[in-house]
Amino acid sequence: MAKIYGFTLLRNGIKYDYSFKECLLALSELVEKIYIAVGESDDGTREALEEFDFLEIIDTKWDPEMMGDGGQILSHQTNIALEHLRKEHGSDPDAWGMYLQCDELIHERDLEQIKEDIEAAHKGNHDSVRFRYLHFWKDHYHIAISKRWYPQEVRCIKLDQEIWSFGDAQGFSGIKNLYESDCHIYHYGHVRDAEKLAEKQELLTRMIRPAEKFKKYFSREKKAFSKTKYIPLLERHPILMKERIEKMGESYELRESDLVYIVGDRSLLDESLLERVNTKKLIFVNNPEEVPFEYRDKKMVILSPTLFQNFLYPSKTPKSFESPIAREWSESIRLKFQLSEKGISLS
Repeated sequence: MAKIYGFTLLRNGIKYDYSFKECLLALSELVEKIYIAVGESDDGTREALEEFDFLEIIDTKWDPEMMGDGGQILSHQTNIALEHLRKEHGSDPDAWGMYLQCDELIHERDLEQIKEDIEAAHKGNHDSVRFRYLHFWKDHYHIAISKRWYPQEVRCIKLDQEIWSFGDAQGFSGIKNLYESDCHIYHYGHVRDAEKLAEKQELLTRMIRPAEKFKKYFSREKKAFSKTKYIPLLERHPILMKERIEKMGESYELRESDLVYIVGDRSLLDESLLERVNTKKLIFVNNPEEVPFEYRDKKMVILSPTLFQNFLYPSKTPKSFESPIAREWSESIRLKFQLSEKGISLS
């Protein structure tokens, strides 16, 4: 049976408004222990971490010579935490490392499925598990889908393999046998106090781009972000995010609909998802003509529309992220976005 440990990095988490406490608490429900490389901070981050007894804190110094070198400083710090984890458990053939950056969360609803996926990867001689992503953009009820946003990424690796964080710590190198999970990582990097978000974006650009080219690349980044494409996702967040969501003036509890029609085959969908559709009445039909005319615009979703149905009842919901490496969404995953487009939420 797979044994799962956590690892991550952090520096000045309070100053830049990272959801690091929520991240670590969520991760602690999945793993036996978390190894965290903590850079020198001047905002009380180190002291805040001392309240958690499931952490092994590794105090580090960030090398200023690595700033501006493609984000290498981030993978370097990640690998410090991974190295400490490997020293204790790397020789155990059952040991796995689950990595989250401190603005990422796993949903309590997905914990058991994530465990099952890691166990399946372990039994199938895989060396890593890749998860789907939700990048929340501007607020907690829209996600970014543009090409520059990674649609999936490795976040769990087998510790007895030569797999290491690389580049700006987005992913890992040395992977040979990947297992694909349909569970999502919730990324909150762009949903935080506006001033602190701006400071964080400037810092990240300085980590990645050479100092002499900072202004050029920072300006380019702002332009790229301004063109970000996004779609609604009206789904309840991890309970650990409730306070942060409400602090930003948004509602954690979502409105219930009175009626929803779904045109298509119910057997193609996960029943666990259908149970979460936030409606008093859910009705399946075979074609739009079975839906009363007054409900077809706002209360009807067509799973696999024909060209003619697309013309009559157009939808802006794509089949996946725009990235060329994106895995297509399953019928169930796409349904979440189709419902959200109509203002229908999920619990």
